[in-house]
Amino acid sequence: MNHLWKSMFEKLGFVLAAMILFIIPSTAWSVEKINIRNLVQGKKVIPVTCRIGHWEITDIKLPDLVVTNNQKTPVTVDQVDVIGKISGLEAVRVQISGKPLSEAIAETADMLNVQKPPLPAVQLSLGNVVLPEGILPGNGTATEGQSILLPLSKITYLHHVGHVKLDGMEIQLTITTGRKKTVVAFPVQLTPYEVKGKYVFPVKGDVQMAFLPLSYIHHRASASQEFAMDLVGANQKDATSFTEMSRPNPRALSDYSIWGREVLSMGDGVVVEMGDKFPEEPMRDPARFTQPGYVTSLLKDLVPKIGWTNTVAGNYVVIDHGNGEFSAYCHLQEGSIRVKPGDKVNKAMVIAKVGNTGNSGAPHLHFQLMDSQNFLIANGLPMMFQNVPAQVMIAEFPVKGNTLSFSDSIFSTVP
Repeated sequence: MNHLWKSMFEKLGFVLAAMILFIIPSTAWSVEKINIRNLVQGKKVIPVTCRIGHWEITDIKLPDLVVTNNQKTPVTVDQVDVIGKISGLEAVRVQISGKPLSEAIAETADMLNVQKPPLPAVQLSLGNVVLPEGILPGNGTATEGQSILLPLSKITYLHHVGHVKLDGMEIQLTITTGRKKTVVAFPVQLTPYEVKGKYVFPVKGDVQMAFLPLSYIHHRASASQEFAMDLVGANQKDATSFTEMSRPNPRALSDYSIWGREVLSMGDGVVVEMGDKFPEEPMRDPARFTQPGYVTSLLKDLVPKIGWTNTVAGNYVVIDHGNGEFSAYCHLQEGSIRVKPGDKVNKAMVIAKVGNTGNSGAPHLHFQLMDSQNFLIANGLPMMFQNVPAQVMIAEFPVKGNTLSFSDSIFSTVP
């Protein structure tokens, strides 16, 4: 998707956070006193991994935690230490405290308490959330029965470069209750993942892959979109640079080189979901859809008419590849979808054309891999392609990774 995600969710009353249920492994606290859990049920913490020459790079998006106080004495979270481990030993540590922690807690509590975002808006970015009951304190202190939401993914991330990749993670919370200060350890299970299917890239020709998985300000901030990509054109006719996505001063969708390009199924599978109700006419004039607030207003109007997914994703298709992986293709051209639910598709089969529908700031194809067909609450999965080798990231070195990344944009010509 694009930068309009942020403004859309702010205006719809959105806030970020995510996680799993866990018991505090500490003799200082029993489960009856304090409980720590992830905000999102079934959330997979999947590291981005890449080997460049002899160096292993690991990058981990942090889970967001819920701390519930079940005792009469107030509880305060003073500090969070995130520890990356290799074979059980600490390899890297990130500390979160003071203003960054307090401001994130306050902003999240204010958003959830005051603006009351609709559940689909929260799910779209966070996944299958289980929100705490009652009012969330914004000062980092929970009285009896209250919960503190720690939006760690909004503050920082864990990044490590060495000769061995990270294989474990632990989050330590420094908690004050009364006059007593205690450090509580919360183990986080990592889910290493490499794509199962033998896939091809969903478009051919000159292309810019934008907002790749290490761009935390965009797709990676969301749930099912964590490893998504946006594809726009490159080597546009009459443009001044190979990197331009359109002719100078575009006046029509056809001035964007990606618009109307054929969209291919990444692999064999069965169509399990699609939406084709988003009208492209309101999105045809660049002078309109590039105006601040225009797309947000249009989406608000369409949500009650065609539903959340068809509105935000635009016209879209979801394919089940039969191996626990589901691919989604979004912002498709109105009237271009050639398949319907139940249809079998083959690898590289044309299923639609690139359009400019949904939450879009310019014609592009948003596509992603998920662990279920539910665009709102699935876990995003990393993806690689047979016809786009990892070497496109850094051509000078041998590269092996579980997703194309380590640059905000990659320019390539796909055969």
